[in-house]
Amino acid sequence: MDACLRLLGKDLKLMKGWILGGIAILVAVGLLGGWLAYRNSSGIISIGMTGFLFIQVFYLPVYLWISLSKEWRSTSAMWMQLPKSGWTLLAIKLVSAVIGMCVTYAIAYAMFYGISYIDGDFVWPQPFGTGEPEFNPIPYIGYMRESFFGVFSVVFYLSAIIGIWTLLFSVSVQAVKPKLHRFSWPVMFIVLVLIIWGFLSLSETAGYAAVTKWGALTGDSAWAVMELHSGELVVDVLVCAIFFFLAGWLMERKVEV
Repeated sequence: MDACLRLLGKDLKLMKGWILGGIAILVAVGLLGGWLAYRNSSGIISIGMTGFLFIQVFYLPVYLWISLSKEWRSTSAMWMQLPKSGWTLLAIKLVSAVIGMCVTYAIAYAMFYGISYIDGDFVWPQPFGTGEPEFNPIPYIGYMRESFFGVFSVVFYLSAIIGIWTLLFSVSVQAVKPKLHRFSWPVMFIVLVLIIWGFLSLSETAGYAAVTKWGALTGDSAWAVMELHSGELVVDVLVCAIFFFLAGWLMERKVEV
């Protein structure tokens, strides 16, 4: 356990610049957004700040890609010879990425939450001469204020799926590099595109719908808004588990130091 914690600390230190850099950008944007919201309470800044919550769907895949790239480029010999299995090494990478995402998301949410109150109560005016009803963003902003865990869980779910795909892709490129050399990246990218195309094609079949379209999530949660089903979540978790197992197996058997 102590060894795993030391490895986790090592991974967090490896990505310290990425984590702190992201936080610094968020704080700078938040301070600027707060000033703009104070000068002009229109709701635009609050809505814009929610974008910093949703864009974190890409946090885990980008984090994992950068972290693994650093390992392959400079420390792979030492990293791969550690007395831990490939699955353990990758799991620690995932945990460090999740820690970074949780901290960054919490800061982004705090920035949005504060700015949404600086904006105050407002109603966007009706477009002149169009006869269209007023658009009032207050319900949306209020929902985002009250749905911290709901929105975060969906963002994390999507980020984790893309992150596992990224993890397998990065390890696969490294595994075939001794044979394909400089062609390893483009070849595996084509393979990845074909796999994604296959999954998308499969998702449009009646058989896939029969397996996944059960247990519709209802209510006003972010999961229900996305019209997700329990069956889809189960399938996604199984696919991610298989992909993670494959990535660990490649680390154990195919990736050369």
